[in-house]
Amino acid sequence: MSQRLRAWIWVAGVVAVALVGTAVWFGLRGGPDAAEAAPSSSPSPSASPTLARAEPQAAGYSLAALPTPDIDGMLPRELPLTKLDTLDGLPGKAAQPTKGRIPVWAEPDVTKAPVLALESDYYDADARWLVLEQNESWVEVLIPYGRGALPSDDPAKVNGVSGWVAADQVVVEDENRSLVIDLSDRTVTLTRGDGTKDELPVAIGAPETPTPLGVTQVFTVTEAVNTGMSVFLSLQSESLDGFYGTDYAATALHVGEGQGQAVSNGCLRLTPSDFEHLTDLDPGVPVLIKE
Repeated sequence: MSQRLRAWIWVAGVVAVALVGTAVWFGLRGGPDAAEAAPSSSPSPSASPTLARAEPQAAGYSLAALPTPDIDGMLPRELPLTKLDTLDGLPGKAAQPTKGRIPVWAEPDVTKAPVLALESDYYDADARWLVLEQNESWVEVLIPYGRGALPSDDPAKVNGVSGWVAADQVVVEDENRSLVIDLSDRTVTLTRGDGTKDELPVAIGAPETPTPLGVTQVFTVTEAVNTGMSVFLSLQSESLDGFYGTDYAATALHVGEGQGQAVSNGCLRLTPSDFEHLTDLDPGVPVLIKE
């Protein structure tokens, strides 16, 4: 074999090795078209169509068919119970409906149907409810009247029933007034919007028919058959299913005897002159009854 032929064979071998090496390198790395040609287990965002996020489907319901609360009736069991022993942490707000009747949900979720309806007036008063919690879309309010259970069935579920209303169906306003009833001191302290206070002596519930405890609200100020003008609260006795021949046992502040004593069926009795301090209270004013 000539020297020239051997040289050409050597050059050809070097070129072949270089070509094979280049092919292997591109195969491992992927050439400029590799990403386009190779299948991918997770396609890039630009390669797949954008999917629109589905809006929650609201549950259907008939507003006219929803039950409304009665002072001698039971509230839907689905509604939550709110057991508070302080006014601290509350928003300091009250809500008024913008329509004659609005739906109430057991939880802030439009995919579930409401279970109750609240109306814009009751017992000589425009509706106004204590706000327990609120966000951009929902407002949790204390239900003004009715009971979660009878005392003879479950006294722990009688009071504190709340519900959720849509924020666009109420007007929420500041409420700086409050009543604090101290059963140990047997006093009621009225705090006005300007911060001034009155401390008034009261009679409280007897040991066998105690005044119920917790956070509630003024329900209405109206004339009652047995007690005269009264400030009714959104809670009822937790020991009596009813009194005076009725099917309810509402708790109220009214004129009566026994200030400083535990002698009533659960109501708070004031002297006539002290009661006059309370007659201009609106529904939705928060009330705390504590030991």
